[in-house]
Amino acid sequence: MPLIATYDGSIFPQDLTKNPSQLSPTAFPFGTLNSGELNLQVAYQLTTAQLLALQTTAVQLVSAPGLLFALMPKFMSVQYKFGGTAFTIGNADNAFQVEYTGKTTNLVKTNATGLVDQGSDQIIDAAISDAGSVIARTNRENLGLEVKLTGTTPALTLGNGSVIINLNYDVLRLV
Repeated sequence: MPLIATYDGSIFPQDLTKNPSQLSPTAFPFGTLNSGELNLQVAYQLTTAQLLALQTTAVQLVSAPGLLFALMPKFMSVQYKFGGTAFTIGNADNAFQVEYTGKTTNLVKTNATGLVDQGSDQIIDAAISDAGSVIARTNRENLGLEVKLTGTTPALTLGNGSVIINLNYDVLRLV
């Protein structure tokens, strides 16, 4: 087998470290390859209905990448688009939290208070929660990323508007 394999058209080539130049720029929309690390971004708009149900119904932001790959969130920007009535928040502990699909580990988090309870458009940035978190491979490999609203129930009541989540993450090739 040659050291430099030709790009096979799959979303995640078998080994990104051997030949990063084999990647077609169109294969990774909204992403860049920087020093062998694949950086991607996803933007997702949550509707009023999704926001009101977010505490009990998570929303999938990124699908599972496949075996031998892990998604590594870096930071997110959350934009609130005021819809005429600010949301009522159940408690100051309510927060938008990005987690691995089906898991509860906080990867990136920002408070809902001061964001969706305002009478105008708002924007907030949040970075990864802690550097060096140890997460078992089985709780990271081939799992997508979802957003939930954590904290005291009920989290949001009344109100209307939407939230746009811009999530930046890396794709890590596991060995």
